[in-house]
This record gives sequence, C-alpha cells and structure tokens, in this order.
Amino acid sequence: MFDFGSSSRFEGESPGINDKGLVTYDRKTPKDAYFFYRANWSPRPTVYITSRRFAERTEKTVPVKVYSNGSVVKLSVNGKPVGSVKPDDLKRAVWPEVTLKPGVNTITATASIGGKTYTDSCKWTLNPAGGDGKKDSERYQDPSLKKYK
Repeated sequence: MFDFGSSSRFEGESPGINDKGLVTYDRKTPKDAYFFYRANWSPRPTVYITSRRFAERTEKTVPVKVYSNGSVVKLSVNGKPVGSVKPDDLKRAVWPEVTLKPGVNTITATASIGGKTYTDSCKWTLNPAGGDGKKDSERYQDPSLKKYK
C-alpha cells in the first residue's frame, strides 16, 4: 500500500526505500496508481490527471492521461479546450498529442459524475532547453542520473 524502508533497495530517487507503493513513504501523497484503482474500484467520483509530479517538461507535444469514472472527460490547457474523450474500460482518458507553450501551463480535466461537475488541474512548465539537453523519454531511461528533474 505505502512505500516503505528497505535497506537493500537502491533504485528510484531515494536509496533504502521500496517506492512501489500506492502512497509515498511519508503517507501524504497518493500516487497515480492509487487514483487508477480508485477510478476503477470505488464509487467515489474521480477525475485525476496523471504524471502531475513530473512538472518540468522539455517536449512541446506531450500525452495527457486522466483517470476518471465519469462518462466523458473534457481537457483544457491554459483555458483553451483540447477536446472531450470517453474513458476506456480501464477508466483512462488519453489525449496523445497535447501542445504546451513555453513557461507554465495549466492542465485542467473536468467530468460530470452523478449530476455534479468534478475538476482536477495541475501545472506543467515547458522548458524546451531541458537543462541537460535530453528529451524527457531519454532522461527517465538514463541510469546515470541520480535525481530526476
């Protein structure tokens, strides 16, 4: 359920922690997988934009995925509508190519569930230079990086 201490683990951002739980080690932050299960197994209304903690982006065009048990999810970026998607059988709504502008971008997902409107939003910052010159996909596959940006 939670990340936990494990002296033999040396992977991820924190040595000595098994970070495969649904909630962070400090028990304060539910991870994406938590909301996947909530959207699929709980009647509790769910609209959740995934990859929100990966806030620094270097690629202008990115996929956006939302977990929701709503029948249709609407997405907007910086107040401009991107489109509506019906979640699949696993409660995933995906927009494969969403364009970000340089600087801070506000991503907002909205769904109507049981006659009420639910909204989730997060901020992603596009820095095309990327700091280290690598694409996002390369940065996350490079085992030489100690701390992911």
